[in-house]
Amino acid sequence: MKNLDNFRDAFNPGFGSYYGQCACGREFYNSTGDWDVEESEWKLLEEDKKATALDWSVGHVEFEGTLYISDCDCWHKRAQAIMNFIDSHDSSIVAYLKKEKARKMAEANKLDLDI
Repeated sequence: MKNLDNFRDAFNPGFGSYYGQCACGREFYNSTGDWDVEESEWKLLEEDKKATALDWSVGHVEFEGTLYISDCDCWHKRAQAIMNFIDSHDSSIVAYLKKEKARKMAEANKLDLDI
């Protein structure tokens, strides 16, 4: 299986939290950090047999308009399919990105001239 760490890092929206519910419905929490959370909320999470405790902040992965919890494995299969697509079309994707860069640079330069 391909390395999901690179995918996770690339699609990390850049924030962590004490709690998160994954797109699949699983709940994750971290009670070891310095979070401003009511004691009753911790108690509910700790008593919930379905909630997963983490020793680190709850991280996220976001792609295709969906926010997942990085410690959940539900997103791995779809990420694998996306990585397979990217890897099998890498030269076409590079060509597309180069063309998009040129188009966007031309648009930005045109805006600069219009001022």
